[in-house]
Amino acid sequence: MSTTLTRETSRAPRRRPAHVASPARQPAAPSTGVRVALVQSRSAVGTETFDPRDENLERALDAIKAAADEGAKLVVFGEMYLSGYRTDEWLHKWASHPDSSDRHVAALERAAKDLNVHVVMGAGTFGAHIPGDIYDSALLVGPTGLIGVYRKVHVAAFPYEKGLSMERCFYSPGRELNVFDTAIGKLGIHICYDMHFPEVPRVQALQGAEILINVSAGADGFQDYWDHFSYIRAVENASWYLVCSVVGDQRGDRLFGGSRILDPSGTAVAAAMNDEEDILIGDVDLLVARNVRTQAHTFNLRQPDAYSAIAAPRAYP
Repeated sequence: MSTTLTRETSRAPRRRPAHVASPARQPAAPSTGVRVALVQSRSAVGTETFDPRDENLERALDAIKAAADEGAKLVVFGEMYLSGYRTDEWLHKWASHPDSSDRHVAALERAAKDLNVHVVMGAGTFGAHIPGDIYDSALLVGPTGLIGVYRKVHVAAFPYEKGLSMERCFYSPGRELNVFDTAIGKLGIHICYDMHFPEVPRVQALQGAEILINVSAGADGFQDYWDHFSYIRAVENASWYLVCSVVGDQRGDRLFGGSRILDPSGTAVAAAMNDEEDILIGDVDLLVARNVRTQAHTFNLRQPDAYSAIAAPRAYP
């Protein structure tokens, strides 16, 4: 498989507003809202001799600028976008250090500051303590710099209809379900397969997350899963739920995309086309989630004492 993008895809993905807008620029987001941009983009894959990060970053910076020009304050990219999802055995060469000393992270920090935006970007990152320890991560960068890093907790390893998930061969699992307090709201970020575990977004919602964000690499064969899981995760947490995926073929794997914006009732207010690059732009009104929670009593009807078995340790085998 070629590790470089064709001329046709070397530009940033095209912009497609989620709502009706003027030809020049969308109207301002509501005062209780955040304009978000989901960048469903192809991503170059690394090899033994090719570092994909420069190429992927260049396209990302173009997309961030395009989104900011439309008023977006939160720009989201897919799982492992910076490093290439199927870079796999070459990640030990092309993973990033999650701090300002890393030139790719520093470039994102400059862009976020210059454009006054927050950026969530999937990347392979090195751990802080054990040399060579690598995580499937999402970087959160804002106008003040690197805000935090989420490391995928549920690292996939299973056969499925169209192939075999081998993530556990290359990544260590994360151990924290972070919620990041930012100027645009509290963000609960998780990655792809984490969506299959209801505990992940629920814990983040209980920690105050106002927007739940799933950074993914939607593999062919999981289209129906994406439809059902994203709907129920939005509804059960009465939360805005954003899913942003990379798209395209990587080492024989078809990543279909499936990026979407769901409101707290589970309605997909906007969705990208499958198998196409896109920048999906929409407004997330935090007041909508607050109103739904006020009426549905999603959290104050819980009976945590009855659920203790969920978190209780189990003996194996």
